[in-house]
Amino acid sequence: MWRKSACLIFCFLLSGCIYMGRDFPTAPVKTIETNATTQKEIYGYFGEPVRRGLENGYETWTYSYQSYEFGQLRDFKDLYVLFNKDNTVRNYSFSSR
Repeated sequence: MWRKSACLIFCFLLSGCIYMGRDFPTAPVKTIETNATTQKEIYGYFGEPVRRGLENGYETWTYSYQSYEFGQLRDFKDLYVLFNKDNTVRNYSFSSR
């Protein structure tokens, strides 16, 4: 009985959608300008980042979203923003599927 229940739960998990990260809009990515767009603007566009970090002394924010359906990657978005010391965007990268 336990084995059948475990198999049923496993099949249920594989058949549904699984989301990782937090979905975010992609349209504002086109408006990001290096040395001009501020941290406050990035926060306004995309909200709280999934991860914050440091790269060579510069603050980084990462926005990431992935969705899977039937075990296959259905949607993927990743935005990585590196900020100057004056809280403007130093550099960024965006990728999606």
